[in-house]
Amino acid sequence: MPTIKLLKRAELELIDACEWYEKRQKGLSVRFRREVKDALDHLNLHPEPYTIKYNADHRFVQLKKFPFVVVYWYDENLNTVFVTSIFHTKRDPGKFEFE
Repeated sequence: MPTIKLLKRAELELIDACEWYEKRQKGLSVRFRREVKDALDHLNLHPEPYTIKYNADHRFVQLKKFPFVVVYWYDENLNTVFVTSIFHTKRDPGKFEFE
């Protein structure tokens, strides 16, 4: 199983989203974090089958109930999934910066 590493931007986006959801409804951030964790757990088992978009290296996993995608690239040599962003799907994709 690969190692999962959240890069700094992904960590900050996760924190921001959790704070936003918790302000809207108590406990909603827990549901959001659980869904992100489920997506990361699935990536840990199956990092390769997800769609590559916009860039030859980045793949996108759509969350089931929240309007976010987990953006990552998988380094087979290091056996590591690098999560570069937890991106809100209502944001302009043109503002996404690939790392």
